[in-house]
Amino acid sequence: MVTFKQDAPSSTFKNVATDFQTFQGVLVQSKEMKDFDFSHKNVAILSIDQHSASLLSNVCEQATHVAVFQIHPHFILPKTERFMQKLIQHPLVMKNRRLFNHRIKSLLALRFLEDQVKDTWLKHLLMPNTAIQNKVFLKADHYYSSLQRENCTLVTWPIIKIHEHGIQAINGDIYACDVIVHNPEESL
Repeated sequence: MVTFKQDAPSSTFKNVATDFQTFQGVLVQSKEMKDFDFSHKNVAILSIDQHSASLLSNVCEQATHVAVFQIHPHFILPKTERFMQKLIQHPLVMKNRRLFNHRIKSLLALRFLEDQVKDTWLKHLLMPNTAIQNKVFLKADHYYSSLQRENCTLVTWPIIKIHEHGIQAINGDIYACDVIVHNPEESL
């Protein structure tokens, strides 16, 4: 019979100020991303919100590497008419798109995901739960294309700890980062 020694209990990551105490890099709030220069930096984005979803393509263009830590997949809708037109062809739907209920928005978001992501496994990881009650819809044209860039990694493993120069996921991998983009209002 094989037995395993249990690890000593450790505190888990909760996205509070004490979790970031040992980090030696720069902390940037997601609402301040627009004004920050990510040139030649390793960036970690903790939990996607509207700011980070819409600016992910800009960060990927500047940064050396970007690790996006996904707590749960979001419904992403296109921001511009060009992408929306591709999803729906009927003029009455386009004219009244602000009146969409959550069910139609969910279907459009799933169609947008299907259209933008060809890799089956990545599509599976990005598929939001359609059964949840409080759906959050984010608008970003290039979110999915940014996640498919060579310098961008989607991390779905939960975070265990923030180290001096990186973030450790529960699977043991440590993602090096110089900058952490986070949303302090969101608890994980």
